[in-house]
Amino acid sequence: MLPIRCVLPFCAIISAALAADASGKFTIYMNGKAVANETFSITSSDGKITIDGSGKADLGLLKINVEQFKVVTDDKYHPIEAIDKEQMGKASRLVKATFADNTAKTEMDTGQGPTTKEDTIHGDNVVINANLPIFPWTMLAPRVKFDTSDEQQFYAYILGQGEVPLNVVSKGSEEVEFANKTLKLHHISGKVTLPGGQAIEAEIWMDDDRKVLKATVPAQGIEVYQEGFERKAPPAPAPAKPPAP
Repeated sequence: MLPIRCVLPFCAIISAALAADASGKFTIYMNGKAVANETFSITSSDGKITIDGSGKADLGLLKINVEQFKVVTDDKYHPIEAIDKEQMGKASRLVKATFADNTAKTEMDTGQGPTTKEDTIHGDNVVINANLPIFPWTMLAPRVKFDTSDEQQFYAYILGQGEVPLNVVSKGSEEVEFANKTLKLHHISGKVTLPGGQAIEAEIWMDDDRKVLKATVPAQGIEVYQEGFERKAPPAPAPAKPPAP
């Protein structure tokens, strides 16, 4: 459970202008096994951008079903409202948030009745979840710069928890091999520090349109792949040598 909760919110920093409507699908692997998938859409109208989708993860003893995760921002990517409706095992959770004047006001119901929370934030946060899904990170991409190697700092708001810093460094371009193709992609490294103080580091590769095709969190054995850019399976282990006579 811990790796999914800690790293999936960070894995996808994507897509360039997000001005045009778009959609996507991710498959998430843990230690080489596909454990989660999610789909999402991005739409723009009336000066607002909406990202909306769902996701599922099967972690053996625990199953996560995100029925809906939706974030609405203005055309400058400042969040306006968000909703998360999910089931974790037998527990359900409904979180609603509104954002204004550098403040996040959240109402959360886990089956015990609603509770409210108010957090001071920077106002241009990327709104994410502590579990699945990872696609909300697409709202950060327009602000990531490729033309500098300097560290870039952003902020994320983990829905119902609080604001956390996010640091990103552009690593230039490199070739990345998929199951049926090899592409030259932009490589970005980043670190997010969770409210409890744990730092998670990830590697992200995206094309010239800033669409993420691959992301990894090596320390947790996590890999994320965009549909159409499937994971290349590692080579089979060499057969064991027979014992010496």
